[in-house]
Formats: sequence, C-alpha cells, structure tokens
Amino acid sequence: MNQQLKRLMIIAMMLALAIIVNYIESFIPVFIPGVRLGLANVIILIMLYEFKFYESLLVDLLRILVVSFIRGTFLSPVFFMSLTGGMLSFIGMLLFSKIKIFTSVGVSAVGAILHTIGQIAALIVITNTINVISYVPIIGMISIATGVLSGFICHTYLVRSITNNYTFVDTRYKEKYSNSSNKEYNELES
Repeated sequence: MNQQLKRLMIIAMMLALAIIVNYIESFIPVFIPGVRLGLANVIILIMLYEFKFYESLLVDLLRILVVSFIRGTFLSPVFFMSLTGGMLSFIGMLLFSKIKIFTSVGVSAVGAILHTIGQIAALIVITNTINVISYVPIIGMISIATGVLSGFICHTYLVRSITNNYTFVDTRYKEKYSNSSNKEYNELES
C-alpha cells in the first residue's frame, strides 16, 4: 500500500475518532448548560503536531459539520457558535504550536480559552446582547481546566505516538519531549 493511501486512511480514522468523541462527550454531564469537556480537541491537537495544518483544519471543519448533522443543529445558533469557537481555537492552537511557546498542554489551554471567546462572540451577535459576557469567568475557568486535561492526554499520546512508525508523520514533538522519565515508553516502542 502506498504512503499517500496510508496517510489518507489515518486521517479518515482521526476524523471518525473526533466525531465519535465529540458526540459521546455530549452525554457527559458538566452541570453548566452548553458546556462540554472538549475532548475531541485532543484529536485536532494531535493532528496539528503530526500532520499538515490543512489536514488538521479539514478534520476540524468536517467534525463540526458532521456532528451538527447528527445532532440536528446544522445552521442553527449552536452550529454557528461551535463553528466560530472551533475556528478561533484552531487558529490559536496552530499559531502557538508552530511558534513553540508551550507544550501541547499550554497550546490546548489557549485553544480552550479561544473556543470560549469565539462561542461567546457568536452568541453576542446571535442574541444581539452583551449580557452573555457574564458567563465568561465561569466558562473560562472550566475551559482552562478541560484544556489542560486535553493537553495532558495529547502530550501522553504524542510522546508514545503509535503513528510514529509511519514515515509520513511528524515526530518532532516526541523527539523534543521524550526524556528519561519516559524511558519505559521508549523501550516499549523499540
């Protein structure tokens, strides 16, 4: 099987995984209306580090689109809030992952905050009221916590990446952050 086909298959699997995780997390109670854990962001973050940015963007856009069809929210206010938050988050995570200021944990936290800002901005436009800004402190704190959680999951994956056996996957993150404390993971991979 040629490398391009293998790459396409892995991207398709990442998309399927992002859709499944995004859909399943809607059933996890967070006790604040409209707030979710954002675990599908782990897949997008992994793709930002191991794949080309346009492949990551395509997976993110398709995830938002397919999940909106599954939930029946396509072209509703919820769809536009998700799209705005997702794209602002993607741009922020792309920039921070490329300039290498933070590990995936920090990049994920930045993405979570930007997602919240994007959703609130869309809600302001949709409702034509600025009163929704009062939700930012509460949702912002939850976003940071869930962003850090997603970042830790992503970091653990990237250091132990199962896709690193493929020559077409970028492994610079693993090479940079895999250290002696991760020796047992490195031994398992060899």
